[in-house]
Amino acid sequence: MAVKVVIERRVLPGQERRVLELLRKLRGRCLDEPGYISGETLRDSEDPHNIVVISNWFGLGDWRRWSASADRREFETKIRQHLAAPERVRVLLEGLTEQHSGA
Repeated sequence: MAVKVVIERRVLPGQERRVLELLRKLRGRCLDEPGYISGETLRDSEDPHNIVVISNWFGLGDWRRWSASADRREFETKIRQHLAAPERVRVLLEGLTEQHSGA
């Protein structure tokens, strides 16, 4: 069962294009990552400084492995330079427990 990861970022004014460019590169890198299913990048319709990324992973272990990887940390360091506040990461599991999620 899939795991959804929701990452919300508050981008500094004028930095939206740069962050979106970095996020496109990050998603491209994810395509080679075991367990990655898909992802999308969304902007808040009422506040373009809020950007949300939703990624889908086969299991919790796949996400955790990618989350701790040097490649992801390098991208996050570049992205954080353009944020007004720390990003918020939520990992959402299907069902009531990790066992039900396929994690």
